Amino acid sequence: MTLLGYDAVLFDLDGTLLNTTPLILSSFRHTLDHYCPGEYGEDEILACLGEPLLEQMARFGGEEQAEEMVATYRQHNIAHHDEMVLAFPGVLDTLRLLHQKGIRLGVVTNKYRRTVEMGLSLCGLTPFMEVVVCLGEAEEAKPHPAPIQLALKHLGVAPERALMVGDSRFDLLAAQRAGTVSVGVAWTHHGKESLLPYHPDHLIDTMAELLPILGIEAEESSVDQVNGSRSHG
Repeated sequence: MTLLGYDAVLFDLDGTLLNTTPLILSSFRHTLDHYCPGEYGEDEILACLGEPLLEQMARFGGEEQAEEMVATYRQHNIAHHDEMVLAFPGVLDTLRLLHQKGIRLGVVTNKYRRTVEMGLSLCGLTPFMEVVVCLGEAEEAKPHPAPIQLALKHLGVAPERALMVGDSRFDLLAAQRAGTVSVGVAWTHHGKESLLPYHPDHLIDTMAELLPILGIEAEESSVDQVNGSRSHG
């Protein structure tokens, strides 16, 4: 337990731990250029990030071809994953320090497991995660609280002793509904202001700002806030 009584931190993946936006945009463009060329721009794609992929594709291309569009998207996404994904600055060092301090860590995402595991492995984050809850593994996706509740059940941690960190309204709403502390990240592609209407308990500008929330002294770390990272081991 930390000085402030927190035992666990759960993270969203895309846009929170990993900068996958270039890959996501590339995958969407590849898919939409095939199924509905010229109909949607980057702003419309970015506006719906955080939702389950099938729901996004149904919105863009209609329910009748949404599953086919998801398959096309995923094929492109997997093929180009390792060349386009980085951890955000400070993520690796912060997670390492939290792990060393005995904080239980996990991922709760509206993303399919295969690419979740690819991203965690690529960026060297897998060893720190005790639980990973992906799309389809809980009864509902975020913003429903079920994925967070499932992760906490696995960890044996009460909601009030956990933080949920994310970049979208889906993360903050799920955190509030599950009874955890909600933490928004200011590096969201939606823009920091987009999170304010959802009243996060904390809004952080760097990953290292998690440390004082947990009662960990910032000077204990040498967190690199400049460079994104992949694992080189």
